[in-house]
Amino acid sequence: MTNAGATCDVPDFPEDRISHDFLLGGSVTLKQPVDGYRVAVDAVFLAAAVAINSRRDQKILDVGAAVGSAGLCVAHRLEDAVVTGIELQDDLYALYCRNVVENDLVGRVTPVHGDINDPRLSLQAHGFDQVISNPPYYPSGTRPTNESRATAHQEGHTSLKDWIGFCLKMLRPKGRITLVHRADHLDRIIGLLHGKAGDVTVYPIWSKDNSEAPLRVIVSARKGVASPLTLRRGLVLHDAAGAFLPHAEQILRNPLPLPGF
Repeated sequence: MTNAGATCDVPDFPEDRISHDFLLGGSVTLKQPVDGYRVAVDAVFLAAAVAINSRRDQKILDVGAAVGSAGLCVAHRLEDAVVTGIELQDDLYALYCRNVVENDLVGRVTPVHGDINDPRLSLQAHGFDQVISNPPYYPSGTRPTNESRATAHQEGHTSLKDWIGFCLKMLRPKGRITLVHRADHLDRIIGLLHGKAGDVTVYPIWSKDNSEAPLRVIVSARKGVASPLTLRRGLVLHDAAGAFLPHAEQILRNPLPLPGF
């Protein structure tokens, strides 16, 4: 577990296994594995749900940062943001470090290599104004053959309860937690936040206008407050042919906030 600026404490990722991609219309450079974990649009929408309204909002922790996509998008869009990202997997952490350097964000985005279950982790409890996360989406079970993808997307020795518990532990009182997750796990998320965080905002993300149920939800809440829940209209991603709708495309290609955030 080591804080990192321009260097990593793990071997670098082999060049022939790296793809060179871009987010926010080319504004954010992203190196990621050719095979295994791949960044999805969820990370961009998670980043677009972050707002800084005062100096008490600036210190942001990205839990399960992977190659750094969400935190890099936050730092690119919000010049006052100071982002720390924690990642368990050696290879993803190595690429995260490279992405920080290539996006000229050393000093504003700090990768940390470690396991949120490790009590020796070099992060201060209650030390962050905001915590963002894209937790693993799938319960433990049969693991995909690609181990990196399985670790990123499946709950293993860290359950969703543990994940959210760690996020809340890292937050200062009245700090904000923001998650993107499967919509059919919304009841689990609300249950795990109950009594610990309030002022909850639920923002559904629909695949198409005629979808029976949303695909994802962004859930944002404040630690230790008791304000009621707000349900937003949310965002529809695709037209009938599967192409991104203009409003979704604008958020994906530009450093814009989600409507209402």
